[in-house]
Amino acid sequence: MIEWGLSFGSHDSGIAVFDNDQLVFATEGERWSGIKHDKYLPPNLIKHVTDTYGEPQEIYYFEDWEIKEHRRKVAGQPPKAKPRMIAGKHYNDWNISGHHLSHCAYGYYTSPYDDCTTIVVDSIGEWDTMSIWRCAGGSVSKTYSWHYPQSLGLMYTAATLAGGWNGNDEEFKMMGASAFGKGQKEYNILKDLWDSGFNFHKGWNYEGNDQFEIAAGAQRLFEKWMKLLTKYVQGPLVLVGGCAMNSKMNGKFKQDLYVPPAPTDAGSAVGCVLAHKKKKIKMDGFHGYNIDKEPNIKFILEELKEGAVVGVAHGKAEFGPRALGNRSILADPFRDGWKTALNRIKNREPWRPYGVMVREDDMGHFFHRPRKSPYMNVCFKAKETVPKDLVHHDGTVRVQTIDKDHTLWDIFDEFPLVVNTSLNVKGKPIVNDEKDVMEMRNSSNLIIL
Repeated sequence: MIEWGLSFGSHDSGIAVFDNDQLVFATEGERWSGIKHDKYLPPNLIKHVTDTYGEPQEIYYFEDWEIKEHRRKVAGQPPKAKPRMIAGKHYNDWNISGHHLSHCAYGYYTSPYDDCTTIVVDSIGEWDTMSIWRCAGGSVSKTYSWHYPQSLGLMYTAATLAGGWNGNDEEFKMMGASAFGKGQKEYNILKDLWDSGFNFHKGWNYEGNDQFEIAAGAQRLFEKWMKLLTKYVQGPLVLVGGCAMNSKMNGKFKQDLYVPPAPTDAGSAVGCVLAHKKKKIKMDGFHGYNIDKEPNIKFILEELKEGAVVGVAHGKAEFGPRALGNRSILADPFRDGWKTALNRIKNREPWRPYGVMVREDDMGHFFHRPRKSPYMNVCFKAKETVPKDLVHHDGTVRVQTIDKDHTLWDIFDEFPLVVNTSLNVKGKPIVNDEKDVMEMRNSSNLIIL
């Protein structure tokens, strides 16, 4: 039986296809429209899914439109139309899950843990902005939550806008920028507003013009509350929601931690199905469009040995915002000039950090407190063995660990570390299909294998 899970309407739309309870496809709308964080599911994506897998017998949706509309009305926001008919089925015929339940189900049912605590932190669902779930034996139960307008996600986005970045898009830049400031004044202001119940959904009109200080203050307040929320968590922790993308904070958790590859709303396309099925599934991060070819390890090695920056595009596209080796740009961090070359290709600010790929067994040689990080969503403190250009201003590196099943495993017989960043240019989603590869190759003159 073919079943679809859908998440769309706000940002980071996604679709998941299940065939007899097995996840066979998952992707974000942005990969098919070319619009970053696209809130809609574009027609070419719906056509691809229908042509490839057939019409769905059941459709699942990631949030309750009616409850969300009530919250929007209370908040004084304009109404939104009920979701449109898809694949011949109306919203009233869909299986509906709550926004935070969909997040929780995605995290828990794809995690390696049977018994854990799942915390969902985002800007806003229907009413919940943070929720804590007890997860054990295949069941989930919400134990605590915050309600709108109390929201760490809204605070962080308000600070992102105040710092001159784009909200619901460039929070990752603010996270990186926070390493360059102290933010004491900004932290005090934000904390006072938070303690007074200020609604950050309305924005934060701050007259300070140092974006690094704003970033540092917001990151500090965010980390304070995340530490308080997890202080008494015993056992493994699962973290989901847009705020789970804060890899700097993720590196500070002492508990065993799992953050799925697409913790934003896109992942809830999977979660809303699992919320009904209540079944564990395998999640490896590669569930999208398939460029049906194997990586050419020999040529990749030749290019890296020559000091080239090289793109790779093969196999199923990554599900989530991180390139994990199937739609990546690779470089040798031990050679001079790699960062300048990458910044030029991606039109990227020179202060921003890059991620790295490393064999899981080699983590301890390069990083403190080593552990698995297959989806590149945790920052680790670097040892002196890591090349300086790879280390961010706060002494950390965002790391992807790989095991023997990874398609690029053999590269690491000769390169202990490889820079890994997404195969895209500024303002565009990660490359999806063969047409995207050709367009990027022509526009950037990047070698793409």
